[in-house]
Amino acid sequence: MNRAPSILAEWDAHVAVHGKATRGEAQRDGEIAELTKKLRTKTQECTGLEKRLKAAATAIAALHHDNEALREELGKQRGRTVVDLSAHRRGATDDD
Repeated sequence: MNRAPSILAEWDAHVAVHGKATRGEAQRDGEIAELTKKLRTKTQECTGLEKRLKAAATAIAALHHDNEALREELGKQRGRTVVDLSAHRRGATDDD
């Protein structure tokens, strides 16, 4: 084909009129581009949610630490320890 300039010229003219991709290839490329765009959007959403989750976990850990410190301080002020009510809420008795 490289030795036939008339065939190359005909090929170039065909490509100029019809484009390089067939209708199926163009449709496929369009679908790939749309899916890539959706993936990028979902990835950005996931990144944002992950940041929010990490921030929430940090806040929860800080609140837990503060709560434990307050329980300890309250126990010292009263001269006793603070009783965990979770067992009581479940209906447990002192014998448990």
